[in-house]
Amino acid sequence: MVVQYKDMVFEVKGYRVEGKPQTFYCIEAGSFKIYMDKVKGEAPSPIEYVLAALAGCFNVVGFVVAKELNIEIESLDITVRGVFNAEKLYTGRGERAGFKQIEVEVKVKSSAPREILEKWLKSVEERCPVLDNLVNHTPVVSKLV
Repeated sequence: MVVQYKDMVFEVKGYRVEGKPQTFYCIEAGSFKIYMDKVKGEAPSPIEYVLAALAGCFNVVGFVVAKELNIEIESLDITVRGVFNAEKLYTGRGERAGFKQIEVEVKVKSSAPREILEKWLKSVEERCPVLDNLVNHTPVVSKLV
C-alpha cells in the first residue's frame, strides 16, 4: 500500500517586542513563542535559528530513517557551524548575505557498522526538508500587505 501525502502549510507570525531594542523579535509558531535578537543580543539571532533548524531536522529525520533501517541509536549529537560575513547585511555591499558554508558534524552512538551508518546519514541528508531548502532554490515571494 502506498501512502499519499498532501501538501502541508506551515505558518509563523512575527512582531517586535515592545520595550526591547528594534532587533528583538518574537515569532509565534503555533502555540510556541520563539524569541530572536541580533548576534550576541538577548536571544539567538535569526541566522543561528537557521543552524538550529538544520540540527533539529537532522535529529528528527535521523530517527525516522534509523527506525526504517532497524538501527538502534543510543545517542545522537549534532553540531552545525556556519561561516557568515555581515558586510552585505550592514552595508549592502560585498559577498552574498547568507552563509558562505555550513558544516554539519554528526556524532552517533550505535552498534550498527560504520558502512550502515554512512548509508543512514546519506538518507538523512536526502530526506531532510531544512537541508533541501538550504541547498536548493525555493521560490520566496515577499509582498506588502
